[in-house]
Amino acid sequence: MISFWKLFILLALFLPTGIEACHAQFQKELRYLDLYLGIKPDNNGDIPVEEAVKFATYIESPDELNCDFETECLWRNAPTDNLLDTSDWWYFKKNDEKTFPVQIQPGNPKIPKGEHFIIAGNTTKTANGAVLSSAPVACQKGFANLTFSFWLYNNAQVEVVILRAMNRRRHLQVLMRPKMKCDFLGAANEECRVEIPPIKEPFRIGIRAFDLKDNTVGSLAIIDHIRYHGKICQQSPFPSSFSSLRIPPYDNSPLVRMSDLSCERPLRSCRWGNAAKSQLSEWRVGRSIDRWVDMFEITANQSHPNSSFLFLAVDSFSPRPYSSLTSQVIPCSQRTTSLSLKYWMKTGTQAEICAVDEDGIALSCAYLEPNDSPGPITIDLDSYSQPFKFTVGIIAFDENSFGLLAISELRVAGLLCSEPAPPIVTTISPPTIQHIFGLQPGNGRYVPYDLSLNCDFTKDYCSQWVNYDGIVKYGVMPRDSDVFPVPKGIKGNVAVFMMQNATVSELRSRMVPCSINGRIDVEYMRSEDAQVRICALEQCVDGNQTNGIVSIGVSSTTPFYVTIEISSRDNAVVIISKVSTSGEFCPLKTAEQTVCDQLVCDFKDTFCSYETIVEKPGDVPVLKTGNGASVTLNGGGIRAVLVSPTFDLAYPSILTITLSQSTFGSRVLLCPDVTSDPTLCHELSGPRVLDSSDKQVMFPLDIGARSFSLVLLHDKSIEFGPATFNIKSMHLRTVNDEEMCF
Repeated sequence: MISFWKLFILLALFLPTGIEACHAQFQKELRYLDLYLGIKPDNNGDIPVEEAVKFATYIESPDELNCDFETECLWRNAPTDNLLDTSDWWYFKKNDEKTFPVQIQPGNPKIPKGEHFIIAGNTTKTANGAVLSSAPVACQKGFANLTFSFWLYNNAQVEVVILRAMNRRRHLQVLMRPKMKCDFLGAANEECRVEIPPIKEPFRIGIRAFDLKDNTVGSLAIIDHIRYHGKICQQSPFPSSFSSLRIPPYDNSPLVRMSDLSCERPLRSCRWGNAAKSQLSEWRVGRSIDRWVDMFEITANQSHPNSSFLFLAVDSFSPRPYSSLTSQVIPCSQRTTSLSLKYWMKTGTQAEICAVDEDGIALSCAYLEPNDSPGPITIDLDSYSQPFKFTVGIIAFDENSFGLLAISELRVAGLLCSEPAPPIVTTISPPTIQHIFGLQPGNGRYVPYDLSLNCDFTKDYCSQWVNYDGIVKYGVMPRDSDVFPVPKGIKGNVAVFMMQNATVSELRSRMVPCSINGRIDVEYMRSEDAQVRICALEQCVDGNQTNGIVSIGVSSTTPFYVTIEISSRDNAVVIISKVSTSGEFCPLKTAEQTVCDQLVCDFKDTFCSYETIVEKPGDVPVLKTGNGASVTLNGGGIRAVLVSPTFDLAYPSILTITLSQSTFGSRVLLCPDVTSDPTLCHELSGPRVLDSSDKQVMFPLDIGARSFSLVLLHDKSIEFGPATFNIKSMHLRTVNDEEMCF
């Protein structure tokens, strides 16, 4: 008899290839099984099961799991996960009236001829297991009973496991192992009876044969006559979580205000509803946060809604398409519509918010990012002249688990086409402007710039236009605001003059070499207490409108600057969005070229860009000569000054001056400006003068320097006689002592 069973289990090892297709040797062993036990495989060993779609939907009655294996059942082999399940159950039938031997217990040894059952067995040294899995059950209300007939041989065991309805990473997930005592030593003809406690989530019942081993004689388990008695849910319990109720239907009367679409109390006033008709995958109103932590799989100290909220819970058995939360149709909008909300998503859930037209075609969509939860977040839609609506929905989730999305504090702001616009508040609050524009400094004037006056602030900081007082900041034009008059047409990034009290400021161009019949247009917007004008070549044109374009014509064969000048009587704001040109303009020079043109000079019968200033009594002018810029101080005057032009350095530089001075006691000073006290100036040469030969002196110019004054001073003419100064040249070098200008 032992030899017989060994042959039987060896056969079982090869069943996956199909019993009828086995090698002739195993066909012989099948004949032995039929001869000694009167059993043989049926249906090529494959368990008859219902169609696959029925394993992807919840059962509607516990009776659906009753199975005698005479017809197709809602039980099948679980997928092998190499943990709980490493083998399979196989389909056999009784072929005659032979009685099972006493080694097979405790089921009835007299199985009627023609009856079907399933067998699991193995002859390995390592224990194997085979799991028979039911179709999914949505949930179980109260205790239930599972019974089945079973037979065991040679230490094989059987257990009932409650599995999660969805596998995770191809592994069976055990929710519980109910208490049971179903073993070889049970009373003769005894059924296995298992009491299953209440289960609040979707599950499958698994009947598992295990300890299938013995490489000498093998071991096996047989089961039949499965019965399941209990009260079950007919649909997923997830949608009814959080003490939820269905979303009440709303009055479809026309919207009066855009804010009518806000839904902060879903059970009272909410013009949102489900787009799909199925109640099995619809949005509902949550009224409590019971099991919030378990459902979202988060820690207890993480955020949650503070009042009723809307949520959608779906799993892989929920009917598709899943419902989307959809607003009432908006006839049209006259300015940006903003939808804001807080949201929470279970890990693995993907969701989006869309604005769609009447045909459901998306106008704009935004994905809900897990890292931004709970928000609130705001989604903006530009004014739209046709009907549209908002939708919120789950687009994907981890189907090994379930999808869950909750939202609260849903607010909608904007203006319907039929809605009167609120009056604009004209009082300008600097902190408010700072906030709504998101103002920040630009890149500064020390960066490369476009060699044209053309400037689009929506794309660039436009460093060819320079502000020196720090009043100009850069930000984003608000789409709509009840505290600021937003004109149509100006969008995106802009340059902003934030004027506090009575203030003046300007944007000045880099030096323009020349222009022929040129025109400069500045697109601007100003509040009521601000004035805008554009100036060039000693002419200015005012911008008289609160928003629009101010223009000036220019023609010049010599270099000039263009300024956008702003003034205010009180707190005010001016926005510059664009500068454009027409006509002919010479290309701007780079910062290096410009500063070289301004500061480098050989002073032979010219002052170049420098000026001589007579500021106070005792000052005398410097003269142009063929030997340089020259002056003699002989008591009639004690000071002469050369003033540099205003300049912008591209980087720190060294100013190199070649000069001569003739008399002891005379001094050459470099001062910040013409009015500086000599004690605040840097002494370049003197007062100890031993000869009148040419000498070279140097002074480092910091990148922030914008002008300087060269002061020639001699107040000791009575003691030492007159002093003659000759400025021969000024040049620039880099801090590495390399030539800067060529």
